[in-house]
Amino acid sequence: GIFISRPRVLLTMQQAGTIGSIMSADSEPELQLQALRCWREILLAEEKRVESGDAKSKMDSNQSITLSNKISGDQDSDATLVGGVLTQHSPRLYQMTKDKNDRIRYACVDLLSHLLRQGLLNPFQTIPYLFGLQGDVDAPDIRALALKLLTNEGEKRPDMLRQRICAGVKNAFLYQRVVYPDKEVTAGIPHVSEGATTYKSIFASVFKESIRNTKKQKQGLFTNLLGLFDMGDADGNDKKQKTEKVNLPLLSFTAEVLAYLPYNTSSDPLFIIYHIQAATALQGAQHLDRMMAFLQEQGFPVDVNDENNEEDDLELAAKANRPSGSKKAALLAHRKFDILSFEELCETASSFTLLLRLKNYLRKVYRLSETRCIEYSPEGQERNFDKIASTSDMPQFDSKIVGSFRHYPTDKNDPKEHDVNKDAVILQYAEFRRLLRMEQTVGARMTDSSDDEEDAKTGADDVEPMEED
Repeated sequence: GIFISRPRVLLTMQQAGTIGSIMSADSEPELQLQALRCWREILLAEEKRVESGDAKSKMDSNQSITLSNKISGDQDSDATLVGGVLTQHSPRLYQMTKDKNDRIRYACVDLLSHLLRQGLLNPFQTIPYLFGLQGDVDAPDIRALALKLLTNEGEKRPDMLRQRICAGVKNAFLYQRVVYPDKEVTAGIPHVSEGATTYKSIFASVFKESIRNTKKQKQGLFTNLLGLFDMGDADGNDKKQKTEKVNLPLLSFTAEVLAYLPYNTSSDPLFIIYHIQAATALQGAQHLDRMMAFLQEQGFPVDVNDENNEEDDLELAAKANRPSGSKKAALLAHRKFDILSFEELCETASSFTLLLRLKNYLRKVYRLSETRCIEYSPEGQERNFDKIASTSDMPQFDSKIVGSFRHYPTDKNDPKEHDVNKDAVILQYAEFRRLLRMEQTVGARMTDSSDDEEDAKTGADDVEPMEED
């Protein structure tokens, strides 16, 4: 109550560092909760004071306020002071959305709703945290409140919603890791009915209400999410080779997001498949060439001109109960073999594996033929018969990467660095080659079919008409 009646006391405590200390992660949870509730009451009281006309009456009665100050808006310094102090703590408010105490999380989101409504927070910075809160699978009330705010922002700023989706997906991934460290990160909420388990996307509601009905918004969303998998460029250079390691858990989560979204037209999964095919046909094939060249340098009996028409030694070794113990994979255990570099190559290959799994999943769920996938063009118009029955309950998508890779900094002088899960590396290499070979087989079959049709057409054109008697 004292801050409401005497706002300048708030400034004094802010300058003394008391406010920051109360809201810090080191203070008691109950104290943090009361601080959030106090902020909410102050904001509402200031809003009521301004809207009721009390601020204007006070200004008119104060003869010291000049006309120029009245016009410029400097007359209500108390309201500006409250908002200014609170916005200085916005970074801490964003941190509190990931607090393990669900009461603190709810109070924080409630406070964010008032700050957004009063224009005291930048929506561009806030939207990713609201997306992150959609990952709060065990607190439906928090998810619902965050969804309401996302929907409001989507109606006012649809382009911003699409622009911040990648940051939002990353936040949802990190959110579950921080808030629920003992649970598996997932983009799908499981639902068991009649002995069968289906999954509903954590972003299903915001997708249906704010994105799905606009083609531009949808395709922008899909493109941004698929961009997280971009491992190289048209010249065959690894973009992330020199900058950062592949974040496979995040990519697995992103693949789940794309798998479980409730599409209502076949052009949505076809658009995703189209871009997956383009990426794997070029970048995937180039990455396989790099892997083959590496294995040859390391002494493996491989043909760098191998067109991946059949299984190689490592693929055969992957069929064993313990792949790394197979004679065909014995070279991986040699001390001169650069297992760390090969592991990094396999991690990148796993990103393509996830994309190809996603393509096969979407084809199966939405019953899309090979011909339709090949012939689809993103520039084409959506047709009435492209509409499909939308459902939020989807079969499980396999986003799990076999085994586990290291995730600590590389130090070749550290013995632990050489303790690589060789079985996982071999299995991932084998799956990547197998899925890429399937893609090449489909492409070759479609090309042969097109050639046959063209030959038949040409042959028909060459037939001379019979002369009439």
